[in-house]
Amino acid sequence: MQFDKAKFKALVHYAIWRAGAKDGFGATKLYKALWFSEAKSFVLRGKPLAGAVYVREEHGPVPRLGKVVRDELEAEGKIKQSQESGKYKQWHFKALAPPDVAFLSVEEKKDLDYWIDTLADKHTAKSASDLSHEDDGCWQMARMGEEIPFHAFMTTRIREMNNEEQVWAKRRAKELGLN
Repeated sequence: MQFDKAKFKALVHYAIWRAGAKDGFGATKLYKALWFSEAKSFVLRGKPLAGAVYVREEHGPVPRLGKVVRDELEAEGKIKQSQESGKYKQWHFKALAPPDVAFLSVEEKKDLDYWIDTLADKHTAKSASDLSHEDDGCWQMARMGEEIPFHAFMTTRIREMNNEEQVWAKRRAKELGLN
């Protein structure tokens, strides 16, 4: 997968244009919307939208170049961003120009809109973070600061074995001389 920075920049711009002015739509929700959109595209279509590298951070996947791209968009006069001081230091965004996402297929745009709108309208920053790593299988594929591969989106947490399965596993281990 090749990273397309221009496409990624357009995705960031579009997400800010679509939901940046909504109360509570800061960097956490922005990055989760991008992660879920890219990962879902990878799972469904075999390729992410832009192929950004996401790393594991405390509150979920963060695009490695997220802040860099936001700063570039601001320097280009396409967005405005500010960070409030206080306990949580939430980012606030405003799009100053419409984005160009003509490269997205109808299905890709629909998926992107779904994640942007769902996270903007139905989640707090905390619940968005929880959503991005509620499944320990995906979340534990990388250490803090390491890249999270898109295929991690397809993993699931393994449930605890029930009593019957534990008895079988112990018996089988004994048969194989593993205990």
